[in-house]
Amino acid sequence: MRERSRWAAWAVLLMCAATARAEQHVTSGPELDYQPAILKSTDDGARILVFERLDPSTLFGDLWITRSTDGGDTWTEPTAIIATSANERHPALVQTGPSNYTLFYLKGMSSATSFRIWRATSSDGVGFSEEAQLDLGWPTGGEINPHVIRHADGTLTMSYQRLGSGAGVYVAESGDDGVTWDTSQTQIASSAQLPRIAFRESDGLYLATYQTGGSALHMFVKTTTDVHDWSAAPQDFATTGNNHDALPVVMPDDAFVVFWIRGSGDQFDIAVRRSVDGSDWSAPLTVTATPDASDVEPHPLVGDSPGRVELYWGRDEPVDSNTFDIVRETSVVVNETIFADSFES
Repeated sequence: MRERSRWAAWAVLLMCAATARAEQHVTSGPELDYQPAILKSTDDGARILVFERLDPSTLFGDLWITRSTDGGDTWTEPTAIIATSANERHPALVQTGPSNYTLFYLKGMSSATSFRIWRATSSDGVGFSEEAQLDLGWPTGGEINPHVIRHADGTLTMSYQRLGSGAGVYVAESGDDGVTWDTSQTQIASSAQLPRIAFRESDGLYLATYQTGGSALHMFVKTTTDVHDWSAAPQDFATTGNNHDALPVVMPDDAFVVFWIRGSGDQFDIAVRRSVDGSDWSAPLTVTATPDASDVEPHPLVGDSPGRVELYWGRDEPVDSNTFDIVRETSVVVNETIFADSFES
């Protein structure tokens, strides 16, 4: 009887999860909206989302913002916040204190050496003022794809990719809200792309994800407790098929969770894996399975639940229409075992 009750509860929870899974458009229309960066403000609880809006003919981007003050049910009309003739892409948004927001992004023209990572700031999470490009110790340009996290003590850690001389993926740290950064040029991996990083406060463990390859990309993971030493061997993460866009986070129960996309014919779907120690990973859970749409760049918003996140990503529907919208799902399961053994909903 107890076993029957347990599985009855599990079935109810699965139905709750299915009901909660309601994909919502944050942006819509013919524009090409891509690469969401999401946070929940500690000032007023607003969800703040910065994304790229690309010119389909050149793939040059500007950075736009939209906000929600009702838990994500409705969103403000998107407005441009960083928009020049240059190519501005790959936003990384952090809140560095009360009424203090910082945005990092790549900026350049067509040549690889023109790209640098820049910083903009805001006192209200609405309007941003461009400050300056970052000095990461490189005499020539070529830095792209910043991903920034904030530690409990206020330290910022940024992973980024380097093109041209010194090509690979790197990490740097800042103790002054991103104004200055260490210039040690610490490499995570060579011949790699699109690094993202997470940090677990309880034991000081860093976890970085990155991809390698050309037409079919493979995903790898590295861990370290010394941000300036990534000499440990990489771990295979997703090395069969075509895998892109990994992003790791730390959950409230201290588990690492990594979202990424994997190719399925002409389109991509989102998947997620979980690990307690950063080494042994669960089997992939399918987040989207949409043959009529391509889902890319998943960015989770972690809340209080150890088993669910809000998820934001770019969706091209129909496939190859090049009319990406930013969409969200309010409750994505990242750990099935929680729902088999508890009544969290």
